[in-house]
Amino acid sequence: MLNEEKIESLSLLSEKNMQQGTLRGSIRCQIVAIKESISKNGSSFLDLELADHTGTKKIKIWQESAQNYSQLLSTPLNTFVELSAVFRYTPFGIQATAHALRPLEREEIEELLLKKGNPQMEKDWEFLQKKIADLEDPRLRVLCQQFLSVHGEKFKRAAAAREYHHNFRGGLLRHVCQMIEASEALRQAYPSYNWDLIKAGILFHDCGKLWENDFQQNGFIMKRSKIAELIGHIPIGVEVVNSLWRTLKDKAEFLHPFTPPAEEIRIHLLHLIIAHHGLREYGSPTTPRTPEAWIVHILDNLDAKLEMFRCAYAEGKEIAPGIFEKKPPLEGNPIAPLDKFSFLPAPPSLQLISSNFVEDFSKDVLPLPLEEKDINSID
Repeated sequence: MLNEEKIESLSLLSEKNMQQGTLRGSIRCQIVAIKESISKNGSSFLDLELADHTGTKKIKIWQESAQNYSQLLSTPLNTFVELSAVFRYTPFGIQATAHALRPLEREEIEELLLKKGNPQMEKDWEFLQKKIADLEDPRLRVLCQQFLSVHGEKFKRAAAAREYHHNFRGGLLRHVCQMIEASEALRQAYPSYNWDLIKAGILFHDCGKLWENDFQQNGFIMKRSKIAELIGHIPIGVEVVNSLWRTLKDKAEFLHPFTPPAEEIRIHLLHLIIAHHGLREYGSPTTPRTPEAWIVHILDNLDAKLEMFRCAYAEGKEIAPGIFEKKPPLEGNPIAPLDKFSFLPAPPSLQLISSNFVEDFSKDVLPLPLEEKDINSID
């Protein structure tokens, strides 16, 4: 009999299941969706989609192995529950033998929701505010600060995507902060570009996702809206910047004859939003036409891809040493990265082998040193 443990999050459930194969425990979360299906052999099962502060997870529950199948099927969506089960890792995802399900009490829900303000989110928020305050261009600094003031709470809970990367509460904030950190390293190699513009572009490039990937204020469900479905996050982002700009254009910072002119800044900033997908086939209305636009696009793509690899390693099955199961949209099977170099003294036996190898290599492979007469004989 497996010991039952309290599982703190859905991400930990995936990690532990991948490591242990089978896990008996209970987890508190919110029900996003319940879908009943029938397999080819006639067995009924539920695809249960659950959510918490770390993201969403789909779990399959078979009728024949669930003591409370009908209760699960009739549970209203958005309900906060504690699910107790034996969770098994399979090539088709996590499957569970559920043996208990109960709705959470109000105090338990409040305790669960407190986790939405996780320490990483607060660190990211402080980091972002500091980096915006450090912008030298007063127009961009005021614009970015106004955005954080007006939309900050919505921004902190938005995800960067629904499925592929940073698809958790606070994911967009994490994505933006990592891009800014990367931009500061890149600035050392390319100091001549407008890095204030680049940082503002990073902040605003996905700001339309505040409406496209908006989490409930008091829950873990990512809501959908007509404005996001009908317009999309890139046009919404353009409207957000233009709207904020109109409220600020009569301020002294915008009227002063700085270089470059304020209107030029607005146009270039809008271009960073419009072109950040890079290619038209990826939904970009136009392709990057400036170095700053290319930098924002590349940093966006880089950070998204690295997060996909992180998830593939954390949640995917290792199908062979160092080779993980394919995780779309990454191409092919993710391969474990090469370890960083570290200098460790080798055991005496290996030191002897290494010494003999170097001696033999030098004798048999490396060319002999040329004498001066040999050099003079070369045409």
